[in-house]
Amino acid sequence: MKTPPDIENLRPQFTPENQRALISEIQDSGLLTCYTGKDGSPLGFYFNGAALEGGLADCLRQLPAPWQAAMDYLINEDFYKRNLDAIRQKRLEEAVEVVARQENTSLFLVSRFPLSPGSETGLLVTIRDISGISESRLKLSGSDVLFDLVADNMSDVFCVVSTSGKVTFLSPSIRALTGYAVEELLSRPLSGIVSPDSIEIVNRIWEEYQPLFAAGKISKSEIRPVCFEVKFIRKDNSVRWAEVSSSPFIDADNNIQGVHGMIRDITDRKTRQEAMSTSLQHEIELSQVKSRYISTVSHEFRTPLSIIYSNLQLLEKYRFELDEETIHDAFELSRMAVKSLLRVLDKVTIIDASGKGKLDFKPSLCKVHELCQAVVDEMNEMELVPNRIDLTIADGVDTAFIDENLFRHIFINLLQNALNYSDKKQNVSFSVYPGEKGYINFKVADKGIGVPPQDMQFIFDPFYRASNSRHAKGSGLGLAVVKACLQLHNGEIFVESDPVKGSIFTVVIPVGNTE
Repeated sequence: MKTPPDIENLRPQFTPENQRALISEIQDSGLLTCYTGKDGSPLGFYFNGAALEGGLADCLRQLPAPWQAAMDYLINEDFYKRNLDAIRQKRLEEAVEVVARQENTSLFLVSRFPLSPGSETGLLVTIRDISGISESRLKLSGSDVLFDLVADNMSDVFCVVSTSGKVTFLSPSIRALTGYAVEELLSRPLSGIVSPDSIEIVNRIWEEYQPLFAAGKISKSEIRPVCFEVKFIRKDNSVRWAEVSSSPFIDADNNIQGVHGMIRDITDRKTRQEAMSTSLQHEIELSQVKSRYISTVSHEFRTPLSIIYSNLQLLEKYRFELDEETIHDAFELSRMAVKSLLRVLDKVTIIDASGKGKLDFKPSLCKVHELCQAVVDEMNEMELVPNRIDLTIADGVDTAFIDENLFRHIFINLLQNALNYSDKKQNVSFSVYPGEKGYINFKVADKGIGVPPQDMQFIFDPFYRASNSRHAKGSGLGLAVVKACLQLHNGEIFVESDPVKGSIFTVVIPVGNTE
């Protein structure tokens, strides 16, 4: 096999007229298709779309005479071996096979397309006769004709690199992939068209070829394609992904002439893969959220339900024997347990509605001190140890447009967290004071266990609980509810926390109408 011609010498001899004739002849020359099993052996043949009946020998006898002789030569042990390699590597493989007979020499383009892993078949193999060109028409050898055929009539990019590393042929279809013409591309460094990671891959593979180049020879049966992916940086700075299948090529005496490669644009495939990966990750995260939801809700419901159930059993069995105070305590505990259940349900409902964009927001002009006092009173009713909240409202705090229901959820959750993660003997500070013009500041401060620095960025995520808080009861929904309710008020929240000194949550809410 002679050295591939330089593209500049090849172009003048290949005119649009004889190119069309070439393609016409190739398309009329016939196409043999077969599917293979997992072992690479053919399962069925089709010639120009028509099914061939019987086994391998029977199928070949149904082909035109020139094809019969050629296929007797091509379909051999090496054919099966290449099929099996393509199946194992799960990569497209394309090769030109030369069938030399006394009367003539034929060229066949053999393409092996791996099928999906779940399929019963391994490959789709197509064999096309590309030898229907007389040398007198184009005055080119069969290999030169192939280069021009690939250059102008395939979307893939075909390239040839000598053993010295010089690009001796590059098909013009490279423009569609990179935005550069062949002449532009050959004058640019590799770093100008390929990402740094891809350059490392290309250099590594080229180094792996060096021992072969040093040996100088390789048999046809030893040639194995190497497939890898490359990230191209186009002329307009956009990115395209390509799959490269490269392998050494040899002459008739098995002397290595260089490396040829087929470069296929796989950007759409990569985009689909990334979309599938993103979708899969989303499904995994959704599954995890559902799992946490079930675990959290079941845990938060278990204790209140147990309290209610035990009190009902007590009243059922001993209602005539219990004194009035004991009965009152049983009812009171049950009432508090029901309220605890309702609070969990409220949190879940708010998170769900917020995620769907359906959380109701109905602000009205409210007296801030009355809202704050109502929240503190409700917290005192909920806590077994009441009166642990020190409410301070500074002068200048009057009214604001606030959604009363959402305001209640914001500060019940903040105050409940402050109480839960503080010593029962420690009070919690709830102070309200004017902020910057048009804003009111609300500060909830405790001297509890604080939030570890590594957890700070996650504390407003649903179901997330800080690493030092797992011992205490809680759903991991409170701060997520706070964030959702604040967003509708166009408010902000700031956190200062120290595992030794405790935490300070400062909420800033605008005074005016936020609708």
